[in-house]
Amino acid sequence: MEHSQGRAFSELLSMHRGAARLTQEELAERSGLSVGAISLLERGLRTAPRPATIARLAAALKLTPGDRRIFSSAARQRSPLAEPLLVMPPDLRVPQTKFIGRERELADIKALLRRPGTRLLTLCGPPGAGKTRLALEVALAAKDDYPDGVVVVALASVTDPARIMSAVMQAFRLTETARQTPLEAVAARGRDLQLLLVLDNFEHLMAGAHDLVELLDRCPRLQMLVTSQVAMRVRGEQAFAVPPLRLPEPDEERAARLDVLASVPAVALFLDRAGAALPGFGISKKNATAVATICRRLDGLPLALELAAPWVRLLPPQDILDQLDRRLDLLVSGPRDLPERQRTMRATLDWSYGLLDDEPRALLRRLSVFHGSAPLDGLEYVCESAASQSSRLLANLAVLVDHGLASRYAAPGGPPRVMLLESVREYGRELLAVDGEKQSAAGAHLRYYTSLVASFEREARTAGRVPWHNRMKYELDNLRAALSWGAEQGLVEEGLQLAVAMADFWNYNGRTEGLSWLTRLLAMSAEADQGTVAKALRIAGDLASRLGDYQQSVAGLRESMRLYGELGDRLGVAESLRLLGDVAGAQGDNGKAVRLLEDAVVVLRDLGQTPSLATALSNLGVYVSRSGDRGRAGVLYDEALTLYQELNDDFGITLCLINGGHQAYLAGDVRLAESRLREAVTTGRRLETPYHLAAALTNLSDIYRDRGQVEAACAGYQEAMALFSAIDDRPGVAGCVRCLAWGAWATGHTARAAILYGAAEALCPVRVAYDVDDAALHAGVRASLEQQLGAGPFATAYEEGSRLSMREAVAEASRPA
Repeated sequence: MEHSQGRAFSELLSMHRGAARLTQEELAERSGLSVGAISLLERGLRTAPRPATIARLAAALKLTPGDRRIFSSAARQRSPLAEPLLVMPPDLRVPQTKFIGRERELADIKALLRRPGTRLLTLCGPPGAGKTRLALEVALAAKDDYPDGVVVVALASVTDPARIMSAVMQAFRLTETARQTPLEAVAARGRDLQLLLVLDNFEHLMAGAHDLVELLDRCPRLQMLVTSQVAMRVRGEQAFAVPPLRLPEPDEERAARLDVLASVPAVALFLDRAGAALPGFGISKKNATAVATICRRLDGLPLALELAAPWVRLLPPQDILDQLDRRLDLLVSGPRDLPERQRTMRATLDWSYGLLDDEPRALLRRLSVFHGSAPLDGLEYVCESAASQSSRLLANLAVLVDHGLASRYAAPGGPPRVMLLESVREYGRELLAVDGEKQSAAGAHLRYYTSLVASFEREARTAGRVPWHNRMKYELDNLRAALSWGAEQGLVEEGLQLAVAMADFWNYNGRTEGLSWLTRLLAMSAEADQGTVAKALRIAGDLASRLGDYQQSVAGLRESMRLYGELGDRLGVAESLRLLGDVAGAQGDNGKAVRLLEDAVVVLRDLGQTPSLATALSNLGVYVSRSGDRGRAGVLYDEALTLYQELNDDFGITLCLINGGHQAYLAGDVRLAESRLREAVTTGRRLETPYHLAAALTNLSDIYRDRGQVEAACAGYQEAMALFSAIDDRPGVAGCVRCLAWGAWATGHTARAAILYGAAEALCPVRVAYDVDDAALHAGVRASLEQQLGAGPFATAYEEGSRLSMREAVAEASRPA
């Protein structure tokens, strides 16, 4: 047939069918193909038919040998865009490095693209999350799914939304003319193509989103995959969130097998890039914790991990970790084949910050003053202090969330919270300092948390302690930051008020830390309010006593009582008396403890101070019991329990259950004792308070011990020991170590038992520890050990144990026999 040379296969098929005077239906019947297949081939919507299909069509059309050769040759010609199948700009190529940790996301995106109705898919996520690399891997993996190929367009350098289609034209190898707009030219070329168009880095070109929708309307077989920090929110768009890489779970980090930790995506990426920088580098028992912590501190962001990993050439992982407080100075010098905005973490964040308007920028800076996360009411307080428009807070916060710079979540039992990635927070702090806003923002942050924690004592009486303790656990990073700011800036009054208001929290969750803050601030308190100083001295004295430093405790409590006396504060004097009674009891002087506590009880009853009175009665019961009057001790415990129940104080109720259980145990009512102590264990677990749970477990394990259930008793003692150790409670740790020494003796491990007895006595002698009632039991076991081992070997082992630190003693008592 004339003029058939050089024509497209679709044109030749239509021409030959017309020449044969056949309809599509008739040709389909002759060739054994479907009418739909004939239609797609003639419209060019299906390219590269199989040889069998070509042969059937040629036979049905009765082509001459010459026409058949031209027909077959045209069928083998691909679309101009399909060779090569993957078209990429020179400044955006698939890196040669291994693609790690995104297998699930890659599969999910490919599945979405194959789903009918998916035309526009946007990969959204925070800066540095790896959206570009993921899109390129999708393009590479999906190229065979599109007969006319995949075209990738880099938009980072395009500054005008009106030039988006011009960039696409260049990728399609089209030339602009006066007769067509760029959109018209691209639509004309793509109208009959089955193609995936990948547009990378769209977040700064949102005004051009309508052109993408128009192009999709004009090109029915075209699909788009877009990367952007924020979704376009246009008709037909599906957004796919690209999260940071998965971080190690606690059990993975604790796993004995290093390969388990090394398989976690964030860790695997760090190790791969570190190994490329320093051949032979790998995870080991020595560096495993540091590597896992680096990955957490970098939020699992692929870009941050890739920038940090090469530093192993100069620094071991622990030293890299130590440098992460200045991470934006560390995360530099990315590969030269990366776009400029991805070669340092700061450049990436500069790009993201530049996309924001003034108000979201200001919110990002002020949000950076919070550590860990921020409650919405606290963020509003800081913004109001900076004369920001609080009415716009949620709208501006939504902008930060949309750009992947912040995230929102609901904390159980607390208000909604906002979180920044660590790299974003550090960047915001830099801007806060540069813009001269740090002083006002940090000051507002300190005032907010002082006010928040001060409300604890008031609201805990109606809402209970548990919700507030849980809230403070969420706020602990912020509380530390506020205390640090107060100490650094000489805001002693505010710092002391905050540290004092946290007394109940310190007592059950961090005695050493609480005492450290109070000691630091008291050293600067010459000009502070004397009432605040007196209370701080009292709380510091209590914490010092619980940590076994009785000298510091007594000095602080006496000075506190002197100041309260000068101020005419009878309640303060009574509270100091109560605590001095506890110190006397802790030192083994039960008589003095009873006298001081009785004096405190008289004043507290007179003042009607129910919370303090309940505590004083409970403590008085302990020392009355140790003095031998167990009947009176029971009465005191019952009165204290009634008061705690009236106050809805779960912590106090649990303490009374423990004391009452112990009292019943000493009186021989084991069934009642076990019932109370089991209830205390259950409540202690629910409250998540280490001290109460540890005390309940210890007393319950005493019952197992006396029944001869050695394994159950030792399991309880070990769990309690770990809890006491976590809050630096030396008497509690000593008592558990001593009981585990009994367990070692009971199972025939005599040398180990002697070591543990030496460690326990060095930590806290039995006469002043919580297990003082077991002094006779332990004396008998020690005598037995000395007889079994011999005086010399026993003394040697005992001395070895006495040299152990508390941490070493806990480790020794924790290891399997």
